[in-house]
Amino acid sequence: MKFVRTMMIREFKDKEDINQAVKLAALCFHEPTKEMEKFFAGIQELEMIGAFEENTLLGAAGSYKFKMFIREKLFDCAGIAYVMTHPVQRRKGYVKDLMNKLIIDKRNQGYPVAALWPFDHGFYQKFGFENAEKAIHYNFKPSEIKSSFKLEDNIKISEITDKKDFSPLIQVAKNALNKYTRVIGDVDAWLLRGELQGYFNIYLMERDEKPIAYISLKFRKAKEWEHNMQIMDFAYVDINAKHNLFAFLRNFEADINQISLTLPVQEEVEGYLDGLKDTHKFSQWPAMFRILDVKKSFEQLDYFPALNEKLYCQVEDNVLPENSGIWNLQIKDGKCEASKIEGQNIDKEKILELSINQLSQILIGYSKVENLLEHTGKRIPEEWKHKDLFPVMPCSFMLWF
Repeated sequence: MKFVRTMMIREFKDKEDINQAVKLAALCFHEPTKEMEKFFAGIQELEMIGAFEENTLLGAAGSYKFKMFIREKLFDCAGIAYVMTHPVQRRKGYVKDLMNKLIIDKRNQGYPVAALWPFDHGFYQKFGFENAEKAIHYNFKPSEIKSSFKLEDNIKISEITDKKDFSPLIQVAKNALNKYTRVIGDVDAWLLRGELQGYFNIYLMERDEKPIAYISLKFRKAKEWEHNMQIMDFAYVDINAKHNLFAFLRNFEADINQISLTLPVQEEVEGYLDGLKDTHKFSQWPAMFRILDVKKSFEQLDYFPALNEKLYCQVEDNVLPENSGIWNLQIKDGKCEASKIEGQNIDKEKILELSINQLSQILIGYSKVENLLEHTGKRIPEEWKHKDLFPVMPCSFMLWF
C-alpha cells in the first residue's frame, strides 16, 4: 500500500519551527543564514504560520500588528510578511492556502485592513490586494539641497539607540503633518524594522526640549571611498521642522555621495533642491493594500461634514464572503453607517459594482472612482462622482525598508 503524506497548516509553536523558518528565509530571500538568525531573534511582533509535513516546514507566512494612517485616520493593520515556499515545494498551492488562512484569521481577529510588500504584484492581486501608492523615488546629493535651509540655534539632534527612548518618536508620529508616511507598531514600528539590531540610525529633533521631527536612515558603501544614504522614514510636526530636517541632511555633503528617498508626492523633495540631476521616477516596488472588513473600513473614516449621501455598492470578494454583497452607505455629519442589504427593491443603476481590489484602492485614496473604472465599461452612479466623497490622497507604506 502506498504511503500518503499529509500537509497541515498550523501556527509556529517552538524554537525548532523558527530554526526551520530561518533556513527557509535564507534560501528564499537569498540572504546569509546568520542575518536571518539575527532578524528572527530580534523581532517580537511577527506571528508565523507554516505548511508542515511531519513537522518539516514546506512554506510559511507571517504577519505583523501595526497601525497606519488612512486619510488621516489611524487604522489597525495586519502587515503580511515572509511569505515563502521551498523551491522544491512550489506550485503545489501551499502559498494559496497560507494566504487564505492569514486573510481569514486577521479579519476574525478584528483587523479592518492589511498591507504587504510583494515581489510579484500580479500574484497577490488574486487575494484581493491592490497597489496602494504612487511612490516617487529620488536620488540627490546633499550639496544639491538649498543652502538657505539652516539648522535653528535652538534645535537639538540626538540619536535614538534604545527602545526606552521611543516615546518622543511616537509623539512626533502621531502629530506629524505628513501622516501618509506614518506606520506605528503595536510595540514600536522602529523596533519592528530592526533599527536596534544595527540596520538603521534614528535621529530625534527637538526644539526647546519638545520633539518636532525624526529621521531614520541607513548608510551603504557604494564603492571604495564612496558612501550613500538611504532615508527610511521621516516625520515632522511643522514646516520649520521639515526645513531643519533638510538642513541636517545637507550637513552630510562632505562624506555622502548620494541620498535616496522615496515619497508619495513630488513636492516633498523638489522644493528643497536647487535642481535634480537624476530625474525622479516612480518606485518599482510599491506596497499593496487590502480591505479585510468592508463595514469597519467605511465606518472608521471621517467624511466632509457637508456630505449627505446615500450610496449603494456591490462588492465581490473571493476570499472573504462576509464582504461580498450589496452595501448601503449612509453618509451624514462626517460619518458613515454601512449595512449589507438585499437588492430586490433597489434601482440597479444606483449600484456601483466593485471588486474588493477596486474598493481598496478607492478607500485608500489611490484613485478616483472614475479613473479606476474608466476602461471597464461599468456605469458609475452620479452619487459616486462627488469630488469630496473619496478624494485622491497620497499614501506611502514602504517604511519597513
